[in-house]
Amino acid sequence: MIRRTALLALSLILLVAADASAWGSRGHELATEAATWGLPTGLPHFFHKSYPSLIHLANDPDRWRGAGPSLDDANGPDHFLDYEYVAELELPPGRYDFIAALYASGTAHRLGLKPDTAGFVIWRIAELSERLTDQFRDWRRAENEVVRNQLEQSIVATAGTLAHYVEDAANPHHSTIHYNGWVGDPATGYRTDCETHSRFESAFVSREIDLQSVVARMSAETRRDDYFASAVVLIRESNAQVHDLYKLDAAGAFDSPVGAVGGREFAAVRIAVGASMVRDLWWTAWLKSGER
Repeated sequence: MIRRTALLALSLILLVAADASAWGSRGHELATEAATWGLPTGLPHFFHKSYPSLIHLANDPDRWRGAGPSLDDANGPDHFLDYEYVAELELPPGRYDFIAALYASGTAHRLGLKPDTAGFVIWRIAELSERLTDQFRDWRRAENEVVRNQLEQSIVATAGTLAHYVEDAANPHHSTIHYNGWVGDPATGYRTDCETHSRFESAFVSREIDLQSVVARMSAETRRDDYFASAVVLIRESNAQVHDLYKLDAAGAFDSPVGAVGGREFAAVRIAVGASMVRDLWWTAWLKSGER
């Protein structure tokens, strides 16, 4: 679960309801397991053996919630990017350069944003992808078995954590100011009940989506050499799905016990998009680690 900074003109009720799980534990498990199904076999044997650990570790960033105020403050914004706030900016690959750009452009002042209001998920994805690449590189060069074994544990921990943030970014709720009920024009007819986040990504996914439906919708493996650019493409694509998500929600597609037509397809596709990107980033990190 992630607590976000307050949005402009958002009511206290909506602010409290902003504490919402990212895909819920089941969604992250499905996405990470699907990523392991589609992973090319050329990675080291220890990585393939670590699939159960990777599936478990993909939920760790949500388990960190409530560990303490310092970690809560740092952890929360890493799970999302409210793309509407930054759509007009040229996003730099460094998160501190991004904060500087928010202020230099006048965006932060105009919208009343704090440095972390918009979120940092695309930077978190790039940072962890780079770390994973470097760890794989160190593993290749390890001077003895003790060092190599230690690196294997670090690699698995980084890869599992990376999976979480990629999967979050594939969820439209983590790409928008409308992350838990529609904010703004009520004429859309979209729901504003502060239950849409959990209704879609936790209750519905746990009830209706299985591994086979996700695996069947994954894309072919693709090398992602520019980690940050890949994360930007992912968050933009997720943000483009926000209206479709809310239209389906308004039609009752994610309601219990039986949703409307389209809900299963939408959820399975979004989880598959995240799973495909996780697989691609793991695979690319391994390939790049052997090139210098």
